[in-house]
Amino acid sequence: MSEILPPFQVITPNGGFQGRAVDMVKAILEEADLSDATIDVMPWARAYKKAQKEKNVAIFSIAYSEKRAMKFHWIGPLYSLERSSLIGLKSRTDLNVPSLDDAKQFRVCSELDTHSYQYLQSLGFEANKNLFSVRSVLATYRTANGGIARPAANLTLLNAKKCDYVTGLWSIYAYSENANNGLTPYFYLGQRDKPLVLNMALSLQSDPAMLTTLTTAYRTLLDSGALYRVCVGDDPEKIYQLSCQVLLTTKEKKQ
Repeated sequence: MSEILPPFQVITPNGGFQGRAVDMVKAILEEADLSDATIDVMPWARAYKKAQKEKNVAIFSIAYSEKRAMKFHWIGPLYSLERSSLIGLKSRTDLNVPSLDDAKQFRVCSELDTHSYQYLQSLGFEANKNLFSVRSVLATYRTANGGIARPAANLTLLNAKKCDYVTGLWSIYAYSENANNGLTPYFYLGQRDKPLVLNMALSLQSDPAMLTTLTTAYRTLLDSGALYRVCVGDDPEKIYQLSCQVLLTTKEKKQ
């Protein structure tokens, strides 16, 4: 199970699912002799529930947290990204309040069961009071200059003032070649010096043999450096290098 998370997980114009994370998972499946496994792309909340309820279901890319620790078998990290922010319209000067606690007076919209949603709940944001779930959709749109797509549903909600903030990775909303001058990140969710590590995990109900097979395949590719090479790929501008560094760090810790 997976979701769209540019630039590591994207839907192509012809409806295919690709990206560095997809390539890494396919490499793990091939090493595990599970090349016939299917990868289903769906809204995060649905994928998250299925990966908890059904056996032999893996999910990527999922952030580890204490709340999630005992809900999955953790195969290993794939890559890391900056942590989410509360993003809003730059024209909304009233949103520029001193702290996250002050932001509780506004409506925050976040996809259900994402790390951001659960993090805000841990800070005291309350569902259907100041924290609202929005359906994580597959639809995206492109700008007039053909830049990277941004989450269409969240932008629509902001522009329609249905939500005051949405959660998300700023890099997804505003790539360097496609800056959106109408949006700004107001609050960073978490510690800036600790990137959000995204993993592959397996449902707890899975067969022990499946867990062993995937874990062994992951470790083999990690130790050989193959997983890192797939992650970095052809990257002359070194866009992916920092995100892929977590694989080298994980390898060092396991040695």
